[in-house]
Amino acid sequence: MSSGSEFQAPEQAAAESLEYPESFEEVEREIARQGIPPGWHKPLPERLPSPGYWPAIMALGITFMMWGLAVGFNEVLSTILILSFIGFVLFVAALIGWIGDLRNERQDQNE
Repeated sequence: MSSGSEFQAPEQAAAESLEYPESFEEVEREIARQGIPPGWHKPLPERLPSPGYWPAIMALGITFMMWGLAVGFNEVLSTILILSFIGFVLFVAALIGWIGDLRNERQDQNE
């Protein structure tokens, strides 16, 4: 008769055979020791976009345009036009600046 040890559940057998690394450095050392498998390559470093003020300026422009609409319910035409115009100018300037920054980032990444 057998003791039943050869009849283990697959999950239990797999869990006993796994060795988890102690740290990320240990994983890096193991990869460096084994080398990169054929067909694989080292990943390129991620590039984060540089911080900018354009989203905040665009939000300010939208706020001024909405404020102009809200004041418009009081029927003061000059205030509506002034606030909406300021908001529109800020919105367009932010849109142009933001798109310009994105285009410059793409040129830097292609080099």
